[in-house]
Order: sequence, then C-alpha cells, then structure tokens
Amino acid sequence: MPAPLRGPDTTKPIRVAIVTDPCGGGTARQVRDGVVKAASALADAGYDLVEIEPPSIDAAAKALLDMLNTPESRAGWNAMAPMLPVDTQRFFAAFYAVAGHCDPVATIQSFMTWRSLLRACGEFLESYPLVLAPVFTDVPFEAGTDLDDDRVAETIRGMRMTFAANSLGLPGVALPVGVAEGLPQAVQLIGGRCREDLCLDAAAAIEERLGIITPIDPGRATRLSHGRRQHDGHRSRSPA
Repeated sequence: MPAPLRGPDTTKPIRVAIVTDPCGGGTARQVRDGVVKAASALADAGYDLVEIEPPSIDAAAKALLDMLNTPESRAGWNAMAPMLPVDTQRFFAAFYAVAGHCDPVATIQSFMTWRSLLRACGEFLESYPLVLAPVFTDVPFEAGTDLDDDRVAETIRGMRMTFAANSLGLPGVALPVGVAEGLPQAVQLIGGRCREDLCLDAAAAIEERLGIITPIDPGRATRLSHGRRQHDGHRSRSPA
C-alpha cells in the first residue's frame, strides 16, 4: 500500500480509548491490571485516556469467523485434512465447530456487515486515534494445552478484540508490560488504517516508563551465534 511511514499530525493530546473488558465478556484480573498499568504509563506520557469501547467488537469478530468459514474454505479443508498433521486437523476441526455451519447467504451478509463496521470504526477512530486493550482476556494457559477440549473456542472468545482488529484490517502493536503472579502481562495498541506510527509511538512511550520486559542483547546474540558456528565447524572437522 502506498502509505507514508508517518501519517498526518494528530491533535494533541492524542485520545486513547481504554478497553479492559471487550463486550463485557469477562477479563482476568491479572490481564485487566496489565491494561491499567499501560494506561497509567500513557497518561504520564501526556496521552488523553478515556474508558470507552469501539462499536460492535463482537460483530467484527463474528464477521471474521464468517468470512473464514466460506463453502470454498470448508471444501479446501476437507480436501487437505488427510494430508495435514493430526494436531492441525484437530485445530481446524475445533475452529470450524466454533464457526458453525457455513451458509453462502451468511457469507455474503458477513461482507456487507464488514463494510458497515469499517465505516463505524473509522468514525470512532477519528475521535479516538488509538485503542488500548488486552490481546487475550484470560491468563496464559499451560503450554501444550491449546488443543484440550473447548480450548480453541475459549481462545477465540478470549481474543475477540484481536479478531475484531484483524477483521477490520487495523494495525496493532502487542507488547509486554510486566509479570504478575509469575505470568506475563501484555497489551495491544490498535490504530486506524495505515497509522502504525501512532501505535509504535505509544508503545515506545509505555516501554520508556515500564521498561523493556523482554530485553534483547544484540552483543550476546552475536556471541552465541559465533560460538555456535565455531562449534559446528569443529564438529564437522572432527572425523578428518
């Protein structure tokens, strides 16, 4: 897309819509606390924080499911399923169970709904150029349990804000903001079309105040890579 790296100047202070519990579907306390922590950092950076929810989050998330659940996609899945790994088959089976029966009329309707949601969300983002929200509304689940009974459905519900943003083609930045009870806390900043610059600026403001939770030491990475190459080289020469 021929969009500039930085968009037009936005009226200051930039207003941020704070969403702690998308659609009232429930948010874990640890996740909510992470959003509040990020909001406090943005307030300290001079942003104008308002607790308000963008319109039709549930409808936008449902539209994405419907647009992915077309007769063509289901036919493709049925043809490919026997060739896919077992875990992949389990995931898609659970995903389509959540999406429900695919109806060509519903598919067409979902694209019409999507158009109206784009317009409504665009109008909202004129007043609130950024949205701060959870990435996933529950605490991180134990590794390896992502395909347990009902887990895919729970994940889709917990990521309703992410699904909505993806449905509408909105840019977003996800970043860690801390650790609570031994588990990581993360938030996402969502902006209007082609306004990645606003998302990245706000993410940088949060990091400046909360710290970089997952620091990367380029020097250490280089040393590790160099050491690995040396080790591999030594090992390859050993037989000779």
